[in-house]
Amino acid sequence: MDDQQQRIAEDLAGLFQGELRFDEVAREAYSTDASIYQIRPAGVAYPRHREDVATLAQYAHECRMPLIARGAGSGLAGGALGRGLIVDFSRHLTGIGELTGDTVRVQAGVVRNQLNAFLRPLGRYFAPDPASTAVTTVGGMLAVDAAGSHAVRVGSVRDHVESIEAVLADGSLFEAARHHRWVSEGDSPRRNEIVTRVNQIVTEHQQLIAERQPRGRRNCSAYHLQSVLQGDQVDLTRLLIGSEGTLAMFTAATLQTLPLPAHRGAALVLFRDLEQALEAVQEIAQLQPSACDLMDRRVLSLARDASPRFAELIPTTAEAGLLIEHTGYSDRQTREWLSGMLQRLREIDPTAMIAAEATTFEEVEFLWSLPSRVVPLLNQLRGETRPIPLVEDIAVPPAALREFLIKAQRVFQKHWMTASLYAHAASGQVHFRPFMKPPSPENAAQIESLARELYEVAFSFGGTISGEHGNGLARTAFIRSEYGPLYRILQKVKEVFDPENLLNPGKIISDDPHLTVRNFRDLPIAVEEDNPLVPLLLHWETGEFAETTLRCTGCGDCRLQSDVVRMCPFFHVDQLEDASPRAKANLMRSLATGAVDPKTFSTDQAKELADLCFNCKQCHLECPSQVNIPALATEAKAQCVAAMGLSSADYILSRAHSFGRLGCRISPLANWAIAHSGVRWLGEKLLGISQHRRLPKFARGEFLKSVRNSSANLESAKAVYFVDHFVNYHDHELGRAFLRIMEHNGIAVAVPQEQVATGMAMVSVGDLDAARELAETNVRILAEYAREGRPIICTEPTAAVCLKYEYPRLLQQPDVQLVAEHTIEAGAYLMSLHQAGNLKTNFEELPIEVGYHTPCHLRYLGQETPLATLLSLIPGITVKGVEHGCSGMAGAFGITARNFEKSLAMGAGLLAEMAQPKFQAGATECSSCRMQMEQAASIATLHPLKLLAIAYGLMPELRDRLSKSAPSGLLLS
Repeated sequence: MDDQQQRIAEDLAGLFQGELRFDEVAREAYSTDASIYQIRPAGVAYPRHREDVATLAQYAHECRMPLIARGAGSGLAGGALGRGLIVDFSRHLTGIGELTGDTVRVQAGVVRNQLNAFLRPLGRYFAPDPASTAVTTVGGMLAVDAAGSHAVRVGSVRDHVESIEAVLADGSLFEAARHHRWVSEGDSPRRNEIVTRVNQIVTEHQQLIAERQPRGRRNCSAYHLQSVLQGDQVDLTRLLIGSEGTLAMFTAATLQTLPLPAHRGAALVLFRDLEQALEAVQEIAQLQPSACDLMDRRVLSLARDASPRFAELIPTTAEAGLLIEHTGYSDRQTREWLSGMLQRLREIDPTAMIAAEATTFEEVEFLWSLPSRVVPLLNQLRGETRPIPLVEDIAVPPAALREFLIKAQRVFQKHWMTASLYAHAASGQVHFRPFMKPPSPENAAQIESLARELYEVAFSFGGTISGEHGNGLARTAFIRSEYGPLYRILQKVKEVFDPENLLNPGKIISDDPHLTVRNFRDLPIAVEEDNPLVPLLLHWETGEFAETTLRCTGCGDCRLQSDVVRMCPFFHVDQLEDASPRAKANLMRSLATGAVDPKTFSTDQAKELADLCFNCKQCHLECPSQVNIPALATEAKAQCVAAMGLSSADYILSRAHSFGRLGCRISPLANWAIAHSGVRWLGEKLLGISQHRRLPKFARGEFLKSVRNSSANLESAKAVYFVDHFVNYHDHELGRAFLRIMEHNGIAVAVPQEQVATGMAMVSVGDLDAARELAETNVRILAEYAREGRPIICTEPTAAVCLKYEYPRLLQQPDVQLVAEHTIEAGAYLMSLHQAGNLKTNFEELPIEVGYHTPCHLRYLGQETPLATLLSLIPGITVKGVEHGCSGMAGAFGITARNFEKSLAMGAGLLAEMAQPKFQAGATECSSCRMQMEQAASIATLHPLKLLAIAYGLMPELRDRLSKSAPSGLLLS
């Protein structure tokens, strides 16, 4: 910390109950949002309650320190960036109060989707639905007056707020609501002053406001003045909403809720050209739909690629599509409206294709998943030019939409650009993404010229530069052009609330005419292998590291908390920005740009951030931009290890395979020790292994040695079995089950004796040198078989992931890729046999109900759940998914004492369900997940291969034990 930061920390000690951070890692994590901009703040504050926010504001006012309020950081305009102190409301201020009548009280950090999950059982919802609804906070929605696809029917946030708890720049706390224009002496003096002065400003300039900011227009640009006066009242909520944290910071709000729509109907209609779709929009608008979104061919193409169902619905000839919805009082009314609307469209354009009609909740939600899932996928598009969120929030009167888009297209053509188009057509809201090189000083003039010309076209139709995403850094410079003489009135409003310009300065009110083209994100420098900016410890192709860091747009999807997606288990249990995958991308991009000193990786903060990843790889799998965050996180860990070394716990547990041979030799003594409470307590104190974790027994002898004399002849074998350490030292039954299944199906399997553990645990803690030694041994042994075309089969998904994806980053030799290409997980191999008609299905009846959990690494391999599918072929068996996200075990991570409780929190849903007496057994392919599933359960969790072997009649001893519901080998604590 510098002197100023040290003074702030010392001054607020004992007064501020939240957390304050001034380290380089935190500053980098908060230097970007989902926009194209980057500004390093002085520090970050995490207030725990409204009093903390008031304390910060009072202190900032005294020392003239800017404060920038931030929610999820998912804004596209750079509204949550600044050089002062970032105030993150998303971590602690997440409470939801009780529903009272039709209103609900919520704190600013509550995520909109979580709020509606709370309201749904009560039959109500908070209506505004921005595209980032899964991660955006209520405070962020208030800040920009968020709207969404259904704004044509339900309006924007401004139409659904009763009051706001606000903290002013001087630390004053007051409830903004509808206040009488003539204040009384008993009221708060500061509030009285605000009400009086706002009343005076708006009253004196009503005509100018009506001319320059007329009612009935979708517009969240600048301060909303046209409906502040309501009879004898001043409605401060309508003024504060959309103010982007420049007038006050919001700590809580009372929101109006609506009954859930009783009946919804939706249709996806496709057109051969955009002109026909625009003509249809004009007709549909007269029918008052609840939503009507327009998508161009790029969005439709991405939809085809993203989902087989959409691929079936959308032909490659479709140039535009309309997603139309209507709500009704009855199913019949909804169906009749849809039928009439579609008939009218056929009359307008007989070639229009009705791709899908939906009237059930599930069907309608599926259609709406098209824009919500697909539009973010624009970030996947690669090339020298990319879709940039620059002029992405223009709104025009709906009747002018067609003509506006024609003229806008001419502007793009003038600049030799193309742009993707997604629009809430019924509201006149247009989201452009022009394809261009990443913003930099070199193309700043073109960017500014393009924005100015597009906005001038919008102004000519009575449009606005921002319909629902706010002004931020991207559009503030053009507010003067939009409002002309009204701009001075906006300045007066700012002076009333924040005369020292301390709240989010430079947004909405700014004297910088070129703000749009300042503060672009730093562009990473291509890292050449022979002349790196900083020595990288993984293998990256030339320029790959820089490209990977650049690929993260900061959209915030990795902050999603849901069982539907798995990224990121760390963020699921602690809503800390450091825990989000994008924070790792930010840190590593800063390394690639030279913005941070490599010595940063010798700090505790860098290690703590890097350790908020255990390589489950779900963020890479589910990121809209497909950023390889796990590789970046591994590089970060490796940098930390190179600078600081390994902790004793990481060293010991990442080498657990090294102790397996000894454990197997003295298995009776070893198993007694891990079952003894005193030894477990000592193990926690000395080795960092949690005394509460149920640990696996050691087997008698090593599996590899046990099959030495019975393994198939190496020359005649059709496949190779990669055993890995858990089977070798703990679970011989799984190895025998696999070999017997292969033999039963007439496939001879080689089991190379010299193979060693994969080293994935070492990779996951950043100990790359040690992992390379194991990788070199395995590649040398396995390459011989791979060259002969024999598959290398893994019964452990993590082993397959390591051989396929980690080894090529550890080693630079031709054989490593050959081994990777021939590696396959056991379930995928058996499924390929089944699909070819070569897998025997002479299963015996197995009348049990099994709870199946999909391992993260199996998902990453991209093969669905082949063994779970094969289990369904067994007569009598019932397989039910137990999918509550990542199990939270992640090998050595869940074993350590320091991570034990966090591991349980990550796997809480899975643990709770496995503890219920509804299954006779659990099932999963992952040995780590199995440990977590059995942690609090009284039933065994088996590898699906064991169940297949039982059904084949190949393991009667295991069938007998299963029928008695005996534990599968884990010692009870």
